[in-house]
Amino acid sequence: MPSRRERFERISREARESTNRALAGEISSLTLLTEEDVERLLPRKADKERFGTLMAIVTAGTGDNAKVAALRENLDEVGAVLVKILKLLM
Repeated sequence: MPSRRERFERISREARESTNRALAGEISSLTLLTEEDVERLLPRKADKERFGTLMAIVTAGTGDNAKVAALRENLDEVGAVLVKILKLLM
Protein backbone atom coordinates (compact mmCIF):
# COMPACT_ATOMS: atom_id res chain seq x y z
CA MET A 1 0.00 0.00 0.00
CA PRO A 2 1.40 3.42 -0.92
CA SER A 3 2.43 5.73 1.88
CA ARG A 4 0.56 8.97 2.55
CA ARG A 5 3.43 10.88 0.99
CA GLU A 6 3.28 8.78 -2.18
CA ARG A 7 -0.49 9.27 -2.34
CA PHE A 8 -0.14 13.05 -2.02
CA GLU A 9 2.60 13.10 -4.66
CA ARG A 10 0.40 11.05 -7.02
CA ILE A 11 -2.60 13.32 -6.44
CA SER A 12 -0.47 16.42 -7.05
CA ARG A 13 1.04 14.96 -10.22
CA GLU A 14 -2.36 13.94 -11.59
CA ALA A 15 -3.84 17.38 -10.85
CA ARG A 16 -0.89 19.09 -12.53
CA GLU A 17 -1.18 16.88 -15.61
CA SER A 18 -4.94 17.37 -15.80
CA THR A 19 -4.61 21.15 -15.57
CA ASN A 20 -1.86 21.14 -18.19
CA ARG A 21 -4.05 19.11 -20.60
CA ALA A 22 -7.04 21.38 -19.95
CA LEU A 23 -4.93 24.47 -20.70
CA ALA A 24 -3.72 22.92 -23.94
CA GLY A 25 -7.30 22.20 -24.97
CA GLU A 26 -8.45 25.72 -24.17
CA ILE A 27 -5.53 27.29 -26.03
CA SER A 28 -6.16 25.15 -29.09
CA SER A 29 -9.85 26.07 -29.07
CA LEU A 30 -8.99 29.77 -29.11
CA THR A 31 -6.14 29.70 -31.64
CA LEU A 32 -5.09 28.01 -34.85
CA LEU A 33 -2.76 25.73 -32.88
CA THR A 34 -3.69 22.10 -32.41
CA GLU A 35 -3.43 20.51 -28.98
CA GLU A 36 -0.34 18.69 -30.27
CA ASP A 37 1.22 22.01 -31.32
CA VAL A 38 0.47 23.47 -27.90
CA GLU A 39 1.99 20.51 -26.07
CA ARG A 40 5.08 20.56 -28.30
CA LEU A 41 5.66 24.32 -28.16
CA LEU A 42 4.44 24.95 -24.63
CA PRO A 43 5.09 21.76 -22.68
CA ARG A 44 4.90 23.24 -19.18
CA LYS A 45 1.94 24.84 -17.47
CA ALA A 46 4.01 28.00 -16.96
CA ASP A 47 4.63 28.19 -20.74
CA LYS A 48 0.91 27.97 -21.39
CA GLU A 49 0.22 30.67 -18.82
CA ARG A 50 2.79 32.93 -20.46
CA PHE A 51 1.15 32.27 -23.82
CA GLY A 52 -2.14 33.34 -22.24
CA THR A 53 -0.52 36.58 -21.11
CA LEU A 54 0.87 37.13 -24.59
CA MET A 55 -2.51 36.52 -26.25
CA ALA A 56 -4.27 38.81 -23.75
CA ILE A 57 -1.91 41.59 -24.79
CA VAL A 58 -2.26 40.90 -28.52
CA THR A 59 -6.07 40.63 -28.46
CA ALA A 60 -6.68 43.57 -26.11
CA GLY A 61 -9.04 46.21 -27.37
CA THR A 62 -6.27 48.80 -27.45
CA GLY A 63 -4.30 50.36 -30.24
CA ASP A 64 -1.10 48.86 -31.60
CA ASN A 65 1.07 51.37 -29.74
CA ALA A 66 -0.48 50.31 -26.42
CA LYS A 67 0.03 46.65 -27.33
CA VAL A 68 3.68 47.29 -28.16
CA ALA A 69 4.11 49.08 -24.85
CA ALA A 70 2.49 46.16 -23.00
CA LEU A 71 4.72 43.69 -24.85
CA ARG A 72 7.75 45.75 -23.93
CA GLU A 73 6.70 45.74 -20.26
CA ASN A 74 6.16 41.97 -20.29
CA LEU A 75 8.95 40.89 -22.63
CA ASP A 76 10.92 39.07 -19.93
CA GLU A 77 7.86 36.97 -19.17
CA VAL A 78 6.50 36.29 -22.67
CA GLY A 79 9.61 36.64 -24.85
CA ALA A 80 10.54 32.95 -25.00
CA VAL A 81 6.97 31.97 -25.89
CA LEU A 82 6.83 34.67 -28.55
CA VAL A 83 10.01 33.33 -30.16
CA LYS A 84 8.64 29.76 -30.19
CA ILE A 85 5.38 30.87 -31.83
CA LEU A 86 7.16 32.98 -34.43
CA LYS A 87 9.46 30.06 -35.29
CA LEU A 88 6.36 27.94 -35.91
CA LEU A 89 5.23 30.45 -38.52
CA MET A 90 8.49 30.34 -40.46
